[in-house]
Amino acid sequence: MAVQNKKQADLRSQSLDLLRFPLAIAVLAVHVVSPQTFYVKGEAINTMSMPAVEFLFNFISAFIRAQSVPIYYFISGYVFFYGVDFTSAVYKKKLKNRFRSLVIPYVVWNVLALAWILFKSMPCFASLTSGLNSIEPDFSLKALLFSFFDNSQGIIPTASVGAGHIYPVNSPLWFIRDLIIVVLTSPIVYWIVKKIRVPAVVAMLVLWFVADFYKWGHASQLITAYAFFMWGAYMSVHKKDMMAEFGRFSHISYFGYFALAIAYMICAYVKPEYCAILKLMNIFVGLIFAYNVAALLIRKSICKPNKFLSSSSFFIYISHYLIYNEVLKVLYMISTPATATGFVFLYLSAIVACVSLLLSVFYLMNRYVPSVLRVIAGRK
Repeated sequence: MAVQNKKQADLRSQSLDLLRFPLAIAVLAVHVVSPQTFYVKGEAINTMSMPAVEFLFNFISAFIRAQSVPIYYFISGYVFFYGVDFTSAVYKKKLKNRFRSLVIPYVVWNVLALAWILFKSMPCFASLTSGLNSIEPDFSLKALLFSFFDNSQGIIPTASVGAGHIYPVNSPLWFIRDLIIVVLTSPIVYWIVKKIRVPAVVAMLVLWFVADFYKWGHASQLITAYAFFMWGAYMSVHKKDMMAEFGRFSHISYFGYFALAIAYMICAYVKPEYCAILKLMNIFVGLIFAYNVAALLIRKSICKPNKFLSSSSFFIYISHYLIYNEVLKVLYMISTPATATGFVFLYLSAIVACVSLLLSVFYLMNRYVPSVLRVIAGRK
């Protein structure tokens, strides 16, 4: 029995490690393949007007958009309570650890984003900007502080995106911002999953579905954080075997994930009003699907987690937003595509270039300035 438990624990740990890198790449790909306007021979071209690019955008939206963050929250909830009796002393220790792994990187990378905006807003660097020079930056203390929470009121105000969601100046860090809030209230989460158990998790997931569908703004972002963190916390607190629990639904998750994603792609063309509900269903199924695929790959010895790639995933997540647009511009100037195929290749090349560049930076920092990397990436 002890040997069997150890094997299951190893499978769970390896599955989590195997997921980290592709989840980070998925977030990067979603940001790279987004509506863009390029200029070809002086004429503005909206890439989404090209059928091939629109297909690529819909494919990424169907299969990977919005899938990573809920899984990250689930992992965070599971790991946060794993193997401990949650006492006040443990809570204080967890806060100290999360201050290093979450708060410090959050502040550092938002500061770097602000510095990058300041750099690009200078007239002498106009070729690097995306219209920033037409907007007068507001460097008041209020605007600077808002940039760390809600960039719609930041130094260069941006409209809230999508369902009224709000983002810090380094947009993907909204995940960390809301995770910090959840961690601060983790004793409440612990009490709820300890006492109310499954009904609490189900209620939060239903609330997440409703909040996101009806576009409750920042509230829906927070509810997403709590719902999936609580789900992971429940499984950890009650010592549920994650792989066994999810494994029971492996075949359903394989079919459901692809069926829902394909249905999303079809509806994007004929019934776009149905896309939102299909996406939410696939986010839920996608979490179970991801763990089952990871476990299958490891059990069948098809692949195993790579320590370097796994450890680089958080660095890629928190840093890619600062460079992806510039990488796109540089590759565009080099390739100057004029056809739909050319723009598809541009987007795919930008994904590869961003990943390669960030992995190189991570490798060099890990080798030559590991102490700096530990601080900015929240590593132990």
